[in-house]
Amino acid sequence: MFFLCHLAAGVVIGILLARLFRDLRAVPACAFGAVVPDLIDKPLGHIILADTLQYGRIYTHGLLALSIVTLVGLLLYWRYRSGLGLALAVGIGSHQVLDAMWREPANWLYPFLGPFTTSGTTSTFHDLVMAELSEPSEWIFFLFILFFGVLFLKKSWRKTILSRSGKTLEKFAVPVGILLIIFGGFLIFSGLFPLSSAVTHLQAPADIALCGLIIVAAGIVLAWARALVAHDKTPLAEKEE
Repeated sequence: MFFLCHLAAGVVIGILLARLFRDLRAVPACAFGAVVPDLIDKPLGHIILADTLQYGRIYTHGLLALSIVTLVGLLLYWRYRSGLGLALAVGIGSHQVLDAMWREPANWLYPFLGPFTTSGTTSTFHDLVMAELSEPSEWIFFLFILFFGVLFLKKSWRKTILSRSGKTLEKFAVPVGILLIIFGGFLIFSGLFPLSSAVTHLQAPADIALCGLIIVAAGIVLAWARALVAHDKTPLAEKEE
């Protein structure tokens, strides 16, 4: 799955966790967890270990890393009642789900099933970056993340931005959210039945359906965000800063 798809999934899940933990910081924590496996493993596997491995789903894509972060998150919650560690773990878990790591059991369960295996591709780090930039769905996720980036800015900055453009954001949030839901639904349908789709470079039907699911979730959250813009408050959590 592509980078911004993971990030958008982390934002959506983080918003739900923010309500659960009553702490808005769960959003960036979960979003960071959703992309940290690629931030670590891609440079490590494709640059540092390029001569021996040339693969980007290794250490932090495995259950061992996820289990360690989850354990630390549980300890932090037990000791300090902070859900940030658990939000980070949930984000990492969402990354592994979207990458369907169970299809690569040796890597997912490393080191218990032996050394890492590769996908058999010869993609370089440069190839991966160019694939990201040319993926149409990534630009949708970029705009979604940019929108919520405005809402989760420091309160004084957010007020300044919303005082100038809040009416415009409020006006377009719902229709754009509905369009995303329709578009995401089309991708889900394309993945389930499978149909050729020119709007994504994803090949596996399951990956296309998962990408569509994240776009649908983003559309739902975007439509719901109208309330955030309209009232200039974030009813996701009691603690903001």
